[in-house]
Amino acid sequence: MKPLYIAFVWNQHQPYYCDRTKKEYIMPWVRLHAAKDYYRMAALLEDYPRIRQTFNLTPSLLTQLEDYLQGAEDYYLRAAKPVKDLTEGEKHFLLQHYFDIHWERVIALWPRYRQLLDKQGRRREPETAAEALALFTGQDYLDLQVWFNLTWIDPQVRAEDEELSRLQSKGENFTEEDKRLVLAKQREIMTKVIPVHRELAARGQIEIITTPFYHPIMPLIIDSRSALRASPGLALPESYSYPEDAAKQVVMAAAQYRRYFGHNPRGIWPPEQAVSPETLALFSEHGFAWTISDEDILARSLNIEFYRDYSGHVLNGSELYRPYLFGEPGAEIAIIFRDHHLSDRIGFVYHQMNIDHAVDDLISRLHKIRESLASTGEPHLVTLALDGENAWEWYPGDKNKFLSKLYSRLSADEELQTVTVSEFLSAHPPRRRLEKLHTGSWVAHSLTRWIGSAGKNRLWGLLLNARRELDRARGRVPLEQWQKAWENLLIAEGSDYTWWVDSMPYYLAAPFEALFRKHLINVYLECQSPVPPDLYEPVIQPGHGEAAWTEDPLAGPTAMVQGNYGREG
Repeated sequence: MKPLYIAFVWNQHQPYYCDRTKKEYIMPWVRLHAAKDYYRMAALLEDYPRIRQTFNLTPSLLTQLEDYLQGAEDYYLRAAKPVKDLTEGEKHFLLQHYFDIHWERVIALWPRYRQLLDKQGRRREPETAAEALALFTGQDYLDLQVWFNLTWIDPQVRAEDEELSRLQSKGENFTEEDKRLVLAKQREIMTKVIPVHRELAARGQIEIITTPFYHPIMPLIIDSRSALRASPGLALPESYSYPEDAAKQVVMAAAQYRRYFGHNPRGIWPPEQAVSPETLALFSEHGFAWTISDEDILARSLNIEFYRDYSGHVLNGSELYRPYLFGEPGAEIAIIFRDHHLSDRIGFVYHQMNIDHAVDDLISRLHKIRESLASTGEPHLVTLALDGENAWEWYPGDKNKFLSKLYSRLSADEELQTVTVSEFLSAHPPRRRLEKLHTGSWVAHSLTRWIGSAGKNRLWGLLLNARRELDRARGRVPLEQWQKAWENLLIAEGSDYTWWVDSMPYYLAAPFEALFRKHLINVYLECQSPVPPDLYEPVIQPGHGEAAWTEDPLAGPTAMVQGNYGREG
């Protein structure tokens, strides 16, 4: 029997959080996930040379990482100032946001941090955190500043670093110097993120791919009416159709990739795994060899169902576990499809299990797939594709225990072989062609997560108005200024703004919606055009029982609350 080939594809993405007017980052997740995840996810592979993997490093992530290394700050860093200089508003910010990590898996491990959470009242909502202000001393705030930033460094890195390990043992009564040390360690780790990926790629252990620059929903940017293919009758706003923007996002991504890694990328991850025939044609036109989407997209492209037994094993896996070609002869692109069920087990299920049992479960499922395909005599590829950062704080010990055990088992198993995607496609080119491709994403095989509701449609309307103003300004303003306006527009095309609006609690969505409008305001300002008044008015309002923001949400952004809002796309 041939080995079963396995492709892990980790999607490392963060939305573009920069308020370009103020040149400040409203959220800290590039910095914090770099310290906890982006470096360590790659560096862990140095201990397991037989493990091959594929990483998508999105351009918006790399751009922000570069900004931090050149001195950019986020609002969370501003609140890390010396305690004696904190304002009442900044103290409120600390009580609201410096518990933004998993309470049970992380904070509960450290008595002093847990004590501070109890003193804060375990409050999640912004309007209630102020009630704890009178309870906190200056030392409380300082200990909170240190613990938050310390726990956002990977636990294995902390354990192996003598100075960080000492701070963990110390536990309380931290000094301002202790805080400066932690923040300096975060920056040090950030400097290693790109080099460790570059080194692993140079020796063939990983493949690095890219994604359209500011993470737009490509089918909707090319033509928003494409949402009707999966959802006939969906209420849509006026059509948004700018294939030149989609092409620009792809060209910019490839150029950035060449600057970092010295050659053209072979693979491209479509944001939110959202594909359409037009999207893949664009990828092929710009020289990409392969892309990826979800098993539900494949099922609808083939007009079949993937049947699973009571344990979740695919019964017709030969259709799923293989690459396909799509496109006209001479303009084809290979496409692989992830196993949605297995990917979700890593992202959402295994953290609830004993680590040994979780690894046993995944290994046994992979062997079951191999056995079920043995009679075909063909090579098969199981694709596990998901976020590379959001799941891990839910795991005991973060990513390290689970992935170390998994990689050890896979390294010793001759019947299971991990590969990079390009490595597999080079050895086993696609034998089948898709005659049609379903238009949709990883979410319910449609595009309704990003368009079709009142709030989402309103965002598309504001985007369209700004795009038309951009066209009117061409030739009227200096080219360099016009290009700045276009880049602000491209940023606003990112998928994360419409993802949050009408889909998540108001106080989580409000900062994203406010930042979206800020990017569009910048379009008009760069075009030297009057800013429409509606761009100064919030699109969304608080729901029943939710308190309204009494000031610009950008002045006090909310992070992800305790709830696994992990993304795969």
